[in-house]
Amino acid sequence: MPSVNRTRQFRMVLIIFALTLHLGACSSSGPTLKPAPTAPARDVNLLLITIDTLRADHVSCYSGKKVRTPHFDALASRGVRFDQAIVHVPLTTPSHASILTGSYPLVNRIRDNGGFVLDNQIPTLATLTKEAGFRTAAIVASSVLHHQYGMNRGFDLYQDDMNEAARTNILPGVVAEIRGEVVTKRALEWLETSYKQGIGLRAGMNFFLWVHFYDPHFPYDPPAPYHSQYAKDLYSGEVAFTDEQVGKLLKALTDRGLQERTLIFLMADHGEGLGDHGEYTHGVFLYDETVHVPMLVAGPGIPAGKVVTQQVRAIDVMPTIADYLGLSAGAKVQGTSLMPTILEDHPVQSNYAYLETLYPKTSHGWSELRAMRTDEWKLITAPKPELYKLKNDRGETSNVLSRHSTDADHLQKKMWEITGPPESFGKLQTRQVDEKTMNELQSLGYASAGRRREIRIDMSGPDPKDRVGVLNVLDQVADLMNHDRFAAAVRALERIQREDPTNPVIYSKLGTCYQRTERFEKAAHVYRRAIENKADTDQTHAEIGNLYVRKGQLKEAVVSMEQAAEMNLTNLQNLTNLATTYLHLGRLPETERVLKAILSQNARHSMAQNLYGILEIQRGNGNEARAHFEKAIDVNPDLTEAYMNLGLLAEKAGEPRIAIDYYKKFLARARWRDHGEHIPKVKAAIAELGGRL
Repeated sequence: MPSVNRTRQFRMVLIIFALTLHLGACSSSGPTLKPAPTAPARDVNLLLITIDTLRADHVSCYSGKKVRTPHFDALASRGVRFDQAIVHVPLTTPSHASILTGSYPLVNRIRDNGGFVLDNQIPTLATLTKEAGFRTAAIVASSVLHHQYGMNRGFDLYQDDMNEAARTNILPGVVAEIRGEVVTKRALEWLETSYKQGIGLRAGMNFFLWVHFYDPHFPYDPPAPYHSQYAKDLYSGEVAFTDEQVGKLLKALTDRGLQERTLIFLMADHGEGLGDHGEYTHGVFLYDETVHVPMLVAGPGIPAGKVVTQQVRAIDVMPTIADYLGLSAGAKVQGTSLMPTILEDHPVQSNYAYLETLYPKTSHGWSELRAMRTDEWKLITAPKPELYKLKNDRGETSNVLSRHSTDADHLQKKMWEITGPPESFGKLQTRQVDEKTMNELQSLGYASAGRRREIRIDMSGPDPKDRVGVLNVLDQVADLMNHDRFAAAVRALERIQREDPTNPVIYSKLGTCYQRTERFEKAAHVYRRAIENKADTDQTHAEIGNLYVRKGQLKEAVVSMEQAAEMNLTNLQNLTNLATTYLHLGRLPETERVLKAILSQNARHSMAQNLYGILEIQRGNGNEARAHFEKAIDVNPDLTEAYMNLGLLAEKAGEPRIAIDYYKKFLARARWRDHGEHIPKVKAAIAELGGRL
């Protein structure tokens, strides 16, 4: 056995480094729903496939040239293709909320990515099908669809585990995601398990499966062979790769005899700018490159090879599926069923599509945008309004507002019917957590859990069109940072900082670049300047806290991290760092309080479970510590530190074989840059215990 002193020294060591936020788990839905009194009129399964960031003109059955998508095309050939499908927000979370609920953001309450929770009273596709007796499951590929935003309601399984995407130091604007092959693997595993139970094969045992692919989202990095085949157009390579993954999913249905009894709905949540109108990604503008998406439907009773040319909307998806299944969509639905035009070519009332993006305001401090689109027109309400006659100007290049003021006024009135008059806008309050979680956080003493950040949505701030130059540089900077060219990114950011001094994104990216080039004092200066210019966010204060940790000033770090937590309790990465810092300072009650705040929001947060185990070790509670470490690796089998901690416990308990096994698992996962201090000690411990490397 090793000496007591060495074991103690080894046991109490904690590593403070930039912790990756591991959101997600296989989480279940909320309260149990009442069983439906009647079965659906159609005895079929439902497969909803949503693809993030997919432009319509990059699907070959729409454009015929940008990229080969044989599986999308095959689905279109045996079903219906909607030529003019429009989404309402060019962002993942709010767009999916509209798809799942059939309602605009003002009704379902998801107005932006992050900071908003779905209205828990509004029906969704999952709650409808669950009530009708369906087995329901969702496989999502990005943390922006994490269950904390409320879209897990009605799902028996909501798999939003991002652990397989774990990586340290994620760059600003890049969220945790899993690749398409993992999404497909998880979906196929669920299908196979369900199939063996008879789910999907016969009456009364149908399923609703929602599968979400994130691959076409920036940064673009398709796997082989698509990376080389599309070396000059990596976005298209991601699209082609996603098409292949969808093909595997559809083949699984065919192989199991499920295709002929499954309605398949495939669509994108939004498109991608790719430089059109000065935007390379999405979220800022409401032009068609980011709101016109592919939409395909095929299945029993759906005519083959049909093209619907009239405008249809994301809010029409839920009522269309409900109508097809013979279910009531509920009173809050704002869309309309497309079944009349699918089956009988009857026009439906989908000609007015309301669009909005608050992202320019929430992210950049610019004015938010709203729009009303029809088959013929698009009016964009901005500090400098725009009107486009789409039939003559699909590229939205000629603003004809001055020549068609009457048409613009009509569209403006239709917009106010949905949003209310401009004088009613005022301030928007974000809502970070649901009521249950809010109550739990408040019971822990976090009074700010009930405080909601206010956002002015009164068209104040610069028109995003006047910041195209800044946006262009920010998109270039994102690419530079993604390729580790931080010095070049610094030069570009310093140029535009003077032009847009109240833009939080500039400070965030510039601070990150300085940290990556180890210019830490420069980074601290940038974050302080952001605070002076009122361009700070919770992450600004969290980063200042991390810089204090680096300098060993833990008390100062706590002050900044606590301020970040006060601003945003859902920033679990900051809370994890705060708990770690408290632990170093020996402030055990505060450590426990923060860990409980994390676990109340995500009970399967692996880093929090690991830290809770270390806390229990310091309290002398070995059994409780072991349980937390085991939970941590159950959630995330690659969480390196937990194996070392379990090894230490086994060593102390006089269980050398178990200790050696855990130590070897630690070494198999340890990276020198993160665990270099511990790797030699673990090797020495194995040798002392009589093990071999």
